[in-house]
Amino acid sequence: MPLTFVFNKNWPLLVSGALALSCVAVFGAYLKWDGLSLTVRLQDLSGLLAPLAFASAVIERAVQIIVSPWRDAEASKLEKAVSAIKDTDPATNARNAADLKAASDRLDEYRGDTQQVAFGVSLTLSILVSMAGVRALGPFADVARLNNHAVTTPGQHLFFLCVDVVVSAGLLAGGADAIHSVVNAATSFFDNTVAKPKT
Repeated sequence: MPLTFVFNKNWPLLVSGALALSCVAVFGAYLKWDGLSLTVRLQDLSGLLAPLAFASAVIERAVQIIVSPWRDAEASKLEKAVSAIKDTDPATNARNAADLKAASDRLDEYRGDTQQVAFGVSLTLSILVSMAGVRALGPFADVARLNNHAVTTPGQHLFFLCVDVVVSAGLLAGGADAIHSVVNAATSFFDNTVAKPKT
């Protein structure tokens, strides 16, 4: 198997792996920060992530309001074109079948472009909201330890805030369902851990 084929097929994995190894090397050589204590209690989990879920639902609605007026009209035209071709029997005419495929492909391509636009708007709004202070990891951090420069360096505090903004923006852009799935996964994990018989 040629090396170029392997790289072309797996370039996102290779680039992200190289980036991760570079980050670990920089951390080992220069940063050497101690770990932060995050307190995650099952009974607090839903309450602490509720603002994130609410913000995510608001962002989803805002994206619909922003994107719909400028993308829906063309989508409706393409859907009508597909419907008009479907109303004629495509099986009776090879040209009708080709027209139906071409119209369906145009509609799918347009919907794909709309999804990309919506994701761009959602990610932008999510970054702004997480910069404003609605974050995923911050509520679980020990604020006294994080702000104590005898324990945590200012660089580590700043880096933690940046990572929190990025992770929070990713969750917010994923929608409210993504946040609910995080809560469900965490509660299921804790429930399974507690339910395991002790030997």
